[in-house]
Amino acid sequence: MVAPAETTSVWVTGATSFLGRHVARQFARDGVEVVGFARRPIAEAEFRTHGFAAVEVGEFDEELLRQGFDRHGAPAAVFHAIGSGSVGQAAADPQADIARTVNSLRVLLEFLAGSAPNARLVYPSSAAIYGDAGEQGLAEDAQADPISVYGQTKWLAEELCRAQARHSGLELVIARLFSVYGPLQHKLLLWELAQRLLSGQRRIELGGTGREARDFVFAPDAAAMICRLAMLPDATGTFNIGTGVATSIRDLAGELAVALGVRAEIEFNGLTRPGDPAHQRADPARLLQTTGLAFTPLRRGLSNYAEWLREQHAEQATRAAGART
Repeated sequence: MVAPAETTSVWVTGATSFLGRHVARQFARDGVEVVGFARRPIAEAEFRTHGFAAVEVGEFDEELLRQGFDRHGAPAAVFHAIGSGSVGQAAADPQADIARTVNSLRVLLEFLAGSAPNARLVYPSSAAIYGDAGEQGLAEDAQADPISVYGQTKWLAEELCRAQARHSGLELVIARLFSVYGPLQHKLLLWELAQRLLSGQRRIELGGTGREARDFVFAPDAAAMICRLAMLPDATGTFNIGTGVATSIRDLAGELAVALGVRAEIEFNGLTRPGDPAHQRADPARLLQTTGLAFTPLRRGLSNYAEWLREQHAEQATRAAGART
């Protein structure tokens, strides 16, 4: 079956993922119908809260994509949020991480080539593909030199996407995400640190030196950039989703404590994790020129995230108290 000439829906795979939900919310705010794909059932009230008009549930394979196509027509764009999740997760089980990422992407690329050739694919890659590139702002043409399994997997996925684009004419956007944070994020450094701070710990030891620096991107900003790139007629190619500002982990931890209204002594043990670069910062010139959008300052984004974290912590405490009665 050939894709309809006109369609107004977009697909978001990985409908329960952190970034997938932010992207769905932004598309919905833009007036676009969003169809999600997820492995586990989601209550209608929940998926509608996150902007989805419908969610197709099942193992991510050709049959599930065909089901979505038959029910909703061909998508105008697809944001593919299934696959590798973090440096640590990838290092813990490299084979599973690579298989999950590559297999789901292969299924999607084959389906788009055969059934939705006019759809634009937005693939969320990572700054991890650059490896430890020093303190300069990284433009999209900076050399790829991944030093982690996660970065290597993302680079492999990029290459698969580019090969398909050359072969079939697929419209492709590769969004290289730097360090995304914000509401709905239930893992990684900020979430884990917040749990310790909110639980009353006042002396906290973190890994690394504290001098490691990252380019932190507020999740709603990343989603807005991705949605704009998905729909702008000429916005194809590779884009770094980063603010251009690097913040040390020591400073970040202190800012989070302030945002949460907590005083704590945060120390670093000097132990670095293999695959973690010392410094990463984007050069966002191409992204900002193309999208015309701006980034939320870190302090304001952390304040927003801290409010959500406090709400989550209060809900957890209420549930725990109820379970004891």
